[in-house]
Parts: sequence; structure tokens; C-alpha cells
Amino acid sequence: MNIKKISALLLAVLLIASTAVFSVSAVSRSYSYIYNYALKVKMDISSTGGKKPYAYYYYDHSYKLAEEILSLSEETESIELQNKYDELKDFYENPWISPSGAGYTCYYAVNEKNDNNWYSDEIWNTFVEKREKLFNALSVNNPNFELKEYGEGILDKDYTIKQQKYISECFYELLEVFNTMTCQNIVLGDVNGDGVVSVVDATLVQKYIVGEVDFNCAQKLRARVNWNAFPITVKESTTIQKYIVGCTDVYFYTGGIVENESDFATSLDNWEICSQW
Repeated sequence: MNIKKISALLLAVLLIASTAVFSVSAVSRSYSYIYNYALKVKMDISSTGGKKPYAYYYYDHSYKLAEEILSLSEETESIELQNKYDELKDFYENPWISPSGAGYTCYYAVNEKNDNNWYSDEIWNTFVEKREKLFNALSVNNPNFELKEYGEGILDKDYTIKQQKYISECFYELLEVFNTMTCQNIVLGDVNGDGVVSVVDATLVQKYIVGEVDFNCAQKLRARVNWNAFPITVKESTTIQKYIVGCTDVYFYTGGIVENESDFATSLDNWEICSQW
């Protein structure tokens, strides 16, 4: 074998070796990145997930995917690991709500009323449009579909992934409108919407408790001046009365209430605006 052939052979061996080394190092880097991402997801969910109850499915599924990745051994095929990573990244960074969770929301939306003309025609019509869109998305596979409280009877497995994502998209559109119409210019304790907290509001709360009047969701939100006001009771009326006369031991619970348009719940981060949703 002449020198040229030997040189060519050695060069070929070196190229193969260098390619193999590069592949191994690339896989290692991918493993490290994927494992770190899965660990971050678990930590994020552990610290914030409990604050977003309606998104249980989203958090639960993300957490399980992260755990699956972290449980895989170094011998796992890189393709399998990459697929798991892609699934986790897509689900965690582009969250969708399960159909049953969206059904829970849709039930309350369908039962929201505007009999007292609290909402403007423009925003009420938009709200009705969005809730119909969500209802239609939920009923896509069932012409006899009926909404039930807490989303009962809606099985997530009956929907394709594409359908689930579309249902979730409809859910977020409805939630954004709902938050806008209930939280704009909010004054806690002002259940009649005149901009001030007065004895009229305390009296209205009392009438609501005994069933003489009904509240829409915006009014219920304003009446929840105590942190545990579920349901609204005479305690809320008493708190409003004490607030009116200037009692120093009274304060209104503001947790979860947003006042600025930029803070409206267009994502999972501001769920607590109205916890019945």
C-alpha cells in the first residue's frame, strides 16, 4: 500500500472518529439541556401551580412529562428523549385547558345574565359571541351536548388534541372578555355600580342573601370584601357597613382583583379574578 493510500485511509478514519465524537458530545449537550428544562418545569409548577386551580390539567400533565424525562436513563434513544422534550415544551409553553375545565367555565358563562343592564351592549354582545363559540367547540362531536355544573359529563378523551387546543383557545378568548367586563373600574363593596360604597350597597347584599335580588358575576365579585366570601353571607354586608362608618379594624380583601387593563387575565397568571371561573 503506497503512502497516498495510507494517508487517505488514515484521514477517513479520523473523519469517522471525529464525527462519532461530535455526535456523542452533541447528544450529551442535548441531554443536559433537556434534563435542565424538565427540572425547571417541575420547580416552576411546584412553586406556582397551586395558584391556578382551573389549570390543573395543564400543570398535572406538564409535571408528569417532566418526571418522565428525568426518569429516563442515559441509554435512552436520543430520538425518544427529543420527542418527550418537544411534547413537554409545546404543552408547557403553549398551555391549553382540558375540555372538562373549559366546560366548567362555559357553564357559568351560559348562566351569566344582564337583566339589570349592568354591562354595555358592546361588551355583552362580545361576551355572548365568545361563550357561543366555546359551547360550539365543546359540542363539536355531540349534537345533543348539554352543559352541566363543574363540567361533569365532558370526557377529555372524546376530543382530539387539535380539538382540545381549539377549545382552549375559545376558553381564553371568553375569559379575557369576562375579566374585562367584570373588572373595569372596579370598586370593592360597590355592588350597585355608582362608584361609591354606601349603605345602599350593604342593603343590596342583604337582599341578595335572602333571595330578593340577584347579582351578576361583576356584582358578586364586588361583594366579596372578605377573603373567604364563598358564598356571600351577612358577614360581607357587616364588613361594608363597618367600612362606611370608618371602623379602623376593617379592610377589604383585594387578593386576585386587578384594576388595570394591562393586568386583565389573558393568561394563567391572573386566574383569581373570579374563582368560581
